[in-house]
Amino acid sequence: MSLTEFTNNDIDISDINKSTYQILCVPNITSSVNLEKDSYVLVMENVIKNLNKIRDDLFFHLPLTEYCKRLDFPNTKQYKFKIPSFPNAMRAHYDFFQWNDLLNAKKIEMDIIWSHLPEQTTNIKNHAHNIWSQDIPVVGYSHWIENSEFAPNWKTTFYHNNITGMLQMDKCGLNTQTQIDAILDEAKEHYSQKTIDKLKDIMIPLYLGIETDKISKSVKTDTDKVIVFNHRTKEYRGWKHFIKIIQKLREQRQDFKVFCSMIDPAGQAIVKKSFDDISFFDYDGPSDRNEYIRKLENCRFGFHGGSRWAMSSQDGLCKGVPYVFEIGNETGELFGYKMETGFKTTDEAISLFNRMLDDNDWRNKQSQLALEHCSSVHTWKNRVVPFNNMISDAINKQLSDVIKSGEKKNDIVEFIKKQKIVDTKTMSDYLGWGKQIGFRRYRNYLRTIDGIHTTVINDKEYYIYNRT
Repeated sequence: MSLTEFTNNDIDISDINKSTYQILCVPNITSSVNLEKDSYVLVMENVIKNLNKIRDDLFFHLPLTEYCKRLDFPNTKQYKFKIPSFPNAMRAHYDFFQWNDLLNAKKIEMDIIWSHLPEQTTNIKNHAHNIWSQDIPVVGYSHWIENSEFAPNWKTTFYHNNITGMLQMDKCGLNTQTQIDAILDEAKEHYSQKTIDKLKDIMIPLYLGIETDKISKSVKTDTDKVIVFNHRTKEYRGWKHFIKIIQKLREQRQDFKVFCSMIDPAGQAIVKKSFDDISFFDYDGPSDRNEYIRKLENCRFGFHGGSRWAMSSQDGLCKGVPYVFEIGNETGELFGYKMETGFKTTDEAISLFNRMLDDNDWRNKQSQLALEHCSSVHTWKNRVVPFNNMISDAINKQLSDVIKSGEKKNDIVEFIKKQKIVDTKTMSDYLGWGKQIGFRRYRNYLRTIDGIHTTVINDKEYYIYNRT
């Protein structure tokens, strides 16, 4: 794009007074059929939205299976990627040709890779380094790790790919400190103490949050007698245990219904096998998230099985839905320590189910405790700070890699000052550099020059000289 073309797009370069850092995200999409409800999308939507409230120098490049309205921000660009969403196919799949286009340093030089698939870290770091001579810092967020707890019977897992991928990152966030401790403990079976110490330094807790305006202001006291299981109907979420509890509860009473928002065919098969009459089950999932939330907040209470964190339970808590939860190392981080709804045995769970259905005052007290806990702990305003720190640390680390000598850097500065605005490809062509010449250190050096900024405008990256 020429300067004239640039100006005709009504861009005033005098308004550009800082550099923008380019972040390429490696997605973890498990629900491509309904992308708007996918957990990765929900995480990224809230992280980007809340980062934008505290800084304005980040631009996110997002490969997705299709256009996603929830991720349409002024500082995002979406790329249509053909990628599988079935979990282990997704973890194994790496399309060199698709990623090659995004890693093309002649188009846009990425400052950070933020991977939500730690198991792909080796692939993408190798690609960036050996094809484009880019040693891009990699940070991560692990949505899932196939350790013995989550995949005890799997003959083939990506557990070691998870671990080795995280070892090649600067930092990698996980849901809770409890989860980190469990990973480190299991790693002792396979890795040296030196490796474990390195892993311990890399992994950090990045708790997921709730938007303040999504937290109900008051308790809904006139709910229907509906029990919600709003998780994947998998064993690690306590699905079979939940069915067992419902079977025993149905022997005592039939004045309740069960809402399953994410039931899969295998989960439906278990319901049909376990009950002669399944009419009290509602597993017609809502068409969109807003409808899901409206339906959720009308439930009397929810069930949380297993000991691990669940975004789905956060969905309920912020609407005042109290959960009967299986007490574990991690549930305190999720539910706090004031609610009286934790259980250790099936009998205790059934007793709590009955009390939730019969004692409305007590139920409403637990609902109020849930709302107070969300407001004081779970808001994204609090939760986004460690995300921001992770990104800032990665930026600051690479900025230390600055060329201190050499004539070429002076030629580059003068070229930009003369042109006023130069796209990345023009810069590369001017230098006569191919793939094997790394530009990163020069890019970092340019950030130290008064008046020179890097930014993305109209889907292209530019080096801009603005004397003002």
